[in-house]
Amino acid sequence: MKSWIPAVAALALLTACDSTPSPSPSPSASASWTPPPLRLPTLAAGAPCPVTVPTPVSPPGDAVLGDAPVHPIAYYFGPGTTLALRSENRLPDGAYEAKVRWTSAGYLGPVLIRAGRIDGPGTALSKFSYVGEDRDGGHYAVIENDPGDLPGTTTVGGPGCYAIQADGTSFSTTIVFRAR
Repeated sequence: MKSWIPAVAALALLTACDSTPSPSPSPSASASWTPPPLRLPTLAAGAPCPVTVPTPVSPPGDAVLGDAPVHPIAYYFGPGTTLALRSENRLPDGAYEAKVRWTSAGYLGPVLIRAGRIDGPGTALSKFSYVGEDRDGGHYAVIENDPGDLPGTTTVGGPGCYAIQADGTSFSTTIVFRAR
């Protein structure tokens, strides 16, 4: 028997019995994560838009939309969770793009944000400005800092009721907003 075989076996046994917890996977190791299916609500024609109510957070005065650890800051949507469509934000294709800052707290890893109009035909897109890429029907990024400050934009085709689904490895949330 070779002399190195018992040493390898002993090392394998020690490694298997080691009670030290494994480190959490790095956010970049989560790149193979598969997001859940897109499940935006639908709304009957003429029904009121069931907007997401802002949730206060610390420091006092701030509020976010949604119950996930990654969410948009409510301030950017304005009163009544309404994204204001301003002529200066109109794109050449007729859509409107507005600045919307996102934040994260207590979460590291992949996130996918997808958006759509829920009261009729139309398009929508939410994305982070400095991280991520278009993928899986939305904008995919890996959150690597906690807490995270994520400047971004939300683009809508015009007035209507819209929803954003934000997914991570440990959460899925839907945010509904009005655009006018």
